[in-house]
Amino acid sequence: MYLGQVNQGINHEHAQKVAAFLQVFSKHSEKLLMETKENVREIEETCRARLQSPWNEIVFHHIMACKGVEAVDFVSAYGDQNMAVTIFLREFPNMTNWPLEILYILNADLGRLAVQADKQLERRGEKPSKLEDCARVINKAFSICITDRAPLHISRKWGTYNIIGILFRTYFKLKSHNLCKNILRAVKAADLPELEQFPMAHQVTIRYYTGVLSFFNDDFKKAETDLQFAFDHIPPKFHHNRRLVLHYLIPTRLLHGSLPSSRLLEEFPELSALYRPLALAIKTGNVQLFDETLSIGGSRLIGLGTYLTVERSRGVAVRVLFKKVFTLTDKSNKLNIDQFQKALAFVGVHVDEEEVECMLANMIYKGYIRGYLSHEKKVLVLSQKDPFPSLESQQ
Repeated sequence: MYLGQVNQGINHEHAQKVAAFLQVFSKHSEKLLMETKENVREIEETCRARLQSPWNEIVFHHIMACKGVEAVDFVSAYGDQNMAVTIFLREFPNMTNWPLEILYILNADLGRLAVQADKQLERRGEKPSKLEDCARVINKAFSICITDRAPLHISRKWGTYNIIGILFRTYFKLKSHNLCKNILRAVKAADLPELEQFPMAHQVTIRYYTGVLSFFNDDFKKAETDLQFAFDHIPPKFHHNRRLVLHYLIPTRLLHGSLPSSRLLEEFPELSALYRPLALAIKTGNVQLFDETLSIGGSRLIGLGTYLTVERSRGVAVRVLFKKVFTLTDKSNKLNIDQFQKALAFVGVHVDEEEVECMLANMIYKGYIRGYLSHEKKVLVLSQKDPFPSLESQQ
């Protein structure tokens, strides 16, 4: 029954149907395992008799991968899935673009199995190597898509960004973010349709990853643009994906004093415990509260790679506090450094005068404050015009 449905899907070039039947982690695989109780040789012979090449081999290795998962032998399952993908990629250049959905699911499942296989290898005391191998295989899929010369309406180029998403996910798990640059260079040099012509899901995926990469490269303006696009175009039902974007978007926006709304934090309570007190600290200039909250949530932020960026937004909290000093002194353009020292002490941060002077110099350098320091007179001289400019322009 299963082989007949697969064959029908192939004959009618029904990619989504075939992809569903070739998905390892699905309800279909449970049903498939109940139907295929034969030994390995019988399964192989049945596939060969019922399906044309190369689908007979692809389906055989898919079945064996499912059996590997059932037996909790992820290393074996990965080996069979790898064979299925390799055989598919060998024949894919001779096809039109109808099996793109199959390409996606085969490669996505390869990545999932690689992660599980490496965990299993580590438990055995062996070197985890499957995820690296998986990246090489997916890279081949990327090359096939991006270099296709077929007419655009049947071109495999339409699969480029989806495969990039799967490949980048693998690179990120390997912590090999630098490899993403090579892929993006290839995309820039390729004759691809405009990104806006691709399905929105593909656009969101690539904008998420380019946003995170820009974040890691301290290009926060581009990071915010790409991450905001991704967040705005992910349907609300995909809560997990929206939260992944916010892990990077919120720290990016904090740098220019743009705080997460109460409504947003209510929608994502898992982020509220960290960002609600941070937002309050920045809004009120309560530097001590900022430091205490960062200390509590530090390990989590380090794991995400966002700690240093969130820490940078401490300067925004200090700026708010210093602006209050300016306001309370009737907006005088000459302020003694010890006035800022007293303000910090008032919120529980005790530092010497030299450190306060250093903080002020840093904020002048960043453009948070316009003015200059007189070290000899221990005075901050503020610009007559807009001494505390909008942080939006300082990105």
